[in-house]
Amino acid sequence: MNKSEDVNNLYIKKDTLSTRINLHAKYSVNKYGWNKWIYDQYIIGKNNKIIEFGCGNGSIWIGKEDKLPENVNIILTDISPLMVEKTKENIKNNKIFSIELMDIQNIPFSNSYFDIIIANHMLYHVADMKKALFEIKRTLKEGGLFYSTTVGNKHLIELETIYKNFQDKVKFNYTGDLSFRLDNGKEILQNYFNEVDIKYYIDSLEVTNSEDLLGYINSYNNIPDNINQEIHKIINEEIIKNGIKKINKESGIFICKK
Repeated sequence: MNKSEDVNNLYIKKDTLSTRINLHAKYSVNKYGWNKWIYDQYIIGKNNKIIEFGCGNGSIWIGKEDKLPENVNIILTDISPLMVEKTKENIKNNKIFSIELMDIQNIPFSNSYFDIIIANHMLYHVADMKKALFEIKRTLKEGGLFYSTTVGNKHLIELETIYKNFQDKVKFNYTGDLSFRLDNGKEILQNYFNEVDIKYYIDSLEVTNSEDLLGYINSYNNIPDNINQEIHKIINEEIIKNGIKKINKESGIFICKK
């Protein structure tokens, strides 16, 4: 499956994102919250022009209107019409935000236009990441900031251990196959930005319902029913034995300055 097919299956044909968000919200050990932590990392000034690519359902910005500085303009974009509609449902009638369908590989703005550009958990989906990063650099002002979140090689490693039992029968998505990760992201970004910093979000999952976890796994893997039954059995046996299924998370954010 290529990147275009991945995006089509994950975000355009149906809303699999909500399934993943809901599992993390329900079972994450760190109760501070991923969205709240991400927002804390943003340094937003008065009159800033901001654009986010791959905004998903716009959840990071919900309830943040009163926290934003004066005269901030924020454009929320996604390549998926479904995600754009979800964002419009979540963020209604607010002049701070505009919500648009847009491709990060072809940004329709002039050079040095934005103060801040954001691309969270999405660069690894882009067909031509070099082109996307060139466009980000082109449209970002000198001294402007680019924020991008992703995951590391150990993210959900307990699930990947289960996948390996069936990898000769099913094509699973492995973190190590992603083109942009915490492990290689700094090296990639240093080709485009003067300063690249990284911050880690410490968290894990403690899942108590095997059906919830199976739904999560199926939200980004296309698994036949017979294999689903076997995976469900493995997960359920561990939950019955230990009360929970513990799963490592390795997530963070790159903060880049042009």
